[in-house]
Amino acid sequence: MISVDDKELHTSAEIFDAFIERSWRSNAERQKAKGAEFVIGKREGVYMWDIEGKRRLIDCGTGGGVHALGHRHPEILAALRQALDDGRDTGLWSVPNAKYLELQDKLAALAPKAHLNRSVITLCSTLSVDLATMFAFRVTKRQKMLAYRHGYHGHTGFAAIVTGSPEEGIIDHYNLPSHSNFLERFGDIEELDRLLTSEIAAFIIEPMDYETFEAASNDFFTQASRLCKERGVLFIVDETRAGLGRSGTLWASEQYDIDPDMMITGKGLSGGLYPASAVLMRAEIYEQCMNQHRFAYISSLGGNEISCVVAAKVLDVASSPALLENVRKVGAYLHNAFQALCSKHSDVLRSVTSFGLAVSVQVANRDVGRELYREILADGVLCHSVAEIDPPGLKFFPPLVLTELEADNIVNALDRAASLLRKSMKPAA
Repeated sequence: MISVDDKELHTSAEIFDAFIERSWRSNAERQKAKGAEFVIGKREGVYMWDIEGKRRLIDCGTGGGVHALGHRHPEILAALRQALDDGRDTGLWSVPNAKYLELQDKLAALAPKAHLNRSVITLCSTLSVDLATMFAFRVTKRQKMLAYRHGYHGHTGFAAIVTGSPEEGIIDHYNLPSHSNFLERFGDIEELDRLLTSEIAAFIIEPMDYETFEAASNDFFTQASRLCKERGVLFIVDETRAGLGRSGTLWASEQYDIDPDMMITGKGLSGGLYPASAVLMRAEIYEQCMNQHRFAYISSLGGNEISCVVAAKVLDVASSPALLENVRKVGAYLHNAFQALCSKHSDVLRSVTSFGLAVSVQVANRDVGRELYREILADGVLCHSVAEIDPPGLKFFPPLVLTELEADNIVNALDRAASLLRKSMKPAA
């Protein structure tokens, strides 16, 4: 039971109605239109229950990776509780703390490239992108960014100006200044070559196309890294979603022959329990940006003791060989099982694209994808989304602790949904 303005709200429907009446109406209405009219109650591992306790869902959205290690992971929860029991709180931003140093050292030790040995700890990925952009402006003395049109890097500050998606971006909505150019086709090295002009401070990109879950080719990433270096453009890899084990290695960047200047991590670094993010960078960038102004970066809560304790434990869990092996094994299992469904239901399901445990099933069209989303949700699986660009796909972004048995439940739900949809599409006899 939830009480708002002395009115008791007992059900998901009542809470949705209250949101529509006096809060974030557009989001509540969007969720209702998708058939996702529920409020989260209990949650544990790969599962969430609605507030009524009647529906259990396998979470294949994970808040875009916030709950990458599952909900309320026991080791991370224990670390958070221990930090509080030890008498820690957020501390004071102006006073150095040992936990900040410990997290910086752990990030340096686990970095995908040895030269990314300095870091700034922030509260969320958007702030990290914001900071990385400012650092790029200072280091290069330029004021223009380049990003992939359909990437996602955040919704405030400089992060908003490098999120150019017509569907999710807010540049036009808020009449933001034009500080970015956009690569229209993921992996197009010829287009990138044309766009990397002398006015570009940095090129920021994710290791996978977040709309299709197509991994960047090694050829594209290698050439992108080389072109940036040749033209004095900083190369920033945003591992907010592809990192922390999602690709089958701790960092997706490990799989590429690249030389990034900065790397972003976040969302899952919080363990879904306490906000944390970080920008990893070269020592010379850190020195020029952080140590040549007394107030180069101030955050009342960024890098606080609780945040650093939680993030350090997340890195321990995410870098464990057992977890990474599970991602590779279950990711391949899910890919192959979905591919078999594509053969079985070829009129509605077309093909599978995956990068570790980021899996997209291409569908006949976007309307088919939306209908499958609703049917699967009714059957106990919350998908990530339906891709907003072509080819349309139904996207699955489950916790990295997913088992093969739980994967079977996801596959069976899609099988049943595709069967129902095909039956409804057949003309009456």
